[in-house]
Amino acid sequence: MDSNALSDSHLPTILLIDDEPDLLIAWALLLELEGFHVLTAFEPRKGVELAQRVHPALVITDLMMPGMDGAEVCRMLKNDPDLDGMPVILWSASTDIPTDLDCECTLHKPVARETLLDQVDLLLGRLHDGARPVRSGGDASLN
Repeated sequence: MDSNALSDSHLPTILLIDDEPDLLIAWALLLELEGFHVLTAFEPRKGVELAQRVHPALVITDLMMPGMDGAEVCRMLKNDPDLDGMPVILWSASTDIPTDLDCECTLHKPVARETLLDQVDLLLGRLHDGARPVRSGGDASLN
């Protein structure tokens, strides 16, 4: 979860950007246990800079953060030609997530573990030939 370490790991790298430290650490641990290399950023601008340096396979960002919101994070990432269409999941505790965001998926917090992992697998193309990772618990719907 060290945001300063650039991994040469062959695991897909996911960057989590969220200003809630407990949530960020918990989701990072869960994703690592699922076989991902995870980087974290508590500040949106640092998250964007990290994405530009590391080129993760996927970014998951919060919508409501101080200084720069998740919508702006999405715009900056999507407008960077070096990131070549990297998928972004935007999540929020807000019941009013804008529909015109430049991201592949929006999720409402609290997000069920299964819901997040299914979306991550889908966006990273890890669901091949109908085979799905075996997981237990959690169901929720996407908007």
